[in-house]
Amino acid sequence: MNTPLTPSLPRRLLLSALIGAALPLAANAAVPSLADSLAQLDSEQISEFIGRPGARVRDAAQFERMKTYLRTHYEGVVARHHFELSPGEVFDCVDMLTQPGARRHGLTAANWVSKPSLLPVEAPAAADEVAQEAAPQDRPQRDPGIFLSAARGEVDAEGHAKACAKGTIPMKRLTLQRLAAFESLEHFRHKRGRPQGGDGWGTQASVHEYAHAYDYVTNWGAESTLNIWRAYTELNSEFSLSQIWVTGGSPVETIEAGWQVYPDRQSSHKTDAHLFIYSTQDGYANTGCYDLTCDDFVQTNNSVAIGGYYTNHSVVNGTQYASKILIQKDGTLGHWWIAVDGVYAGYYPRTLYDTSGIRNQAAKVDFGGEIINSSPSGRHTRTDMGSGYKPSSGYGYAAYQRTIRYVNTSNVYATPSLTETRTKSACYDIDVTTSTGTWKTYFYFGGEGYGTGC
Repeated sequence: MNTPLTPSLPRRLLLSALIGAALPLAANAAVPSLADSLAQLDSEQISEFIGRPGARVRDAAQFERMKTYLRTHYEGVVARHHFELSPGEVFDCVDMLTQPGARRHGLTAANWVSKPSLLPVEAPAAADEVAQEAAPQDRPQRDPGIFLSAARGEVDAEGHAKACAKGTIPMKRLTLQRLAAFESLEHFRHKRGRPQGGDGWGTQASVHEYAHAYDYVTNWGAESTLNIWRAYTELNSEFSLSQIWVTGGSPVETIEAGWQVYPDRQSSHKTDAHLFIYSTQDGYANTGCYDLTCDDFVQTNNSVAIGGYYTNHSVVNGTQYASKILIQKDGTLGHWWIAVDGVYAGYYPRTLYDTSGIRNQAAKVDFGGEIINSSPSGRHTRTDMGSGYKPSSGYGYAAYQRTIRYVNTSNVYATPSLTETRTKSACYDIDVTTSTGTWKTYFYFGGEGYGTGC
């Protein structure tokens, strides 16, 4: 790898970082409890949202659908405690058996499981694997914006502990304000980008661009360590992410996890990377949602803040930060679990998926970057993928994923044979390397979008 000594800084990277660090925190009124927040729904009127910065709800009918969705989503949910992780980032500590996913799937204390029964095992080292090449290293760690801990003794402005007790799980509060940042309820739930006018939708292919690497291999999961960046997005309705996928079936069924900068989805820290999970059971048509905003996922851990924001981001030519993500099937008859930095957060029940899809196993593993290009003013977006640097810039400049593996159906870690692909290399690119070093299989990826050839 040839790293330039003085590469040009992508057009918006420094500005985005400075804005994210320097935004003043507005003084907030006391945060209501979940019950009080829901009780306020009846008095909420669309006239109060029209013209409000960031509000895009299409019409009164969609506004009422959003209110109904919130009532249904939280029906039966018991919140024991709430806190602001930071101003505007509210979490409720919910009795684990009353969370939407647990209620949907009929979970009780008798059938509750907190981690998979089988853990992936390491493959035996090759006999001739003696000397390994060195590789630059990042700082993987349990970020305090993603992992809650009572031991830290942190409290919010009202004195509420920033932690959830055992027997409860943290749910990032879903509010009418968050929903109303989207034209419709479907737009909020699905991973499609903004509608292209009227009631029509841009298709998944028409607004999404990728630089990723995949392997068609029968599997029980995938793992990668993802380099974290505060990626610039030109519009609040666009996103930039780094993630891993396991997929199968037609229409495709997916489980996805990683980090994402998506300003419209966030109530605060809009320029920071957020931990996200996602799944669809019908090719993004009618099913799918992020995080715990529907009843697909069952969270089992009280410390992982799904939807939380990373407080540590990589710095150009400076400290690099990363987070390890594992998606793992618990044997043929077990569920699809997600672990973050070695902690199992919870699972997608296998019964969500078809036997021709990923109920028993997946058919493909995939790793890489994705952005939304909504073609502002008729040109390509300036939204960054990763750091905004192309792969050729190398360590300290370009974003990467490293130590990429999959779990085979013998429950053993294996090395994928990755095929690179990109929507348009002049916009965003990827460069895969397979080594015997500590990074094993890895790649650099990304770019800054609009410019020469893009």
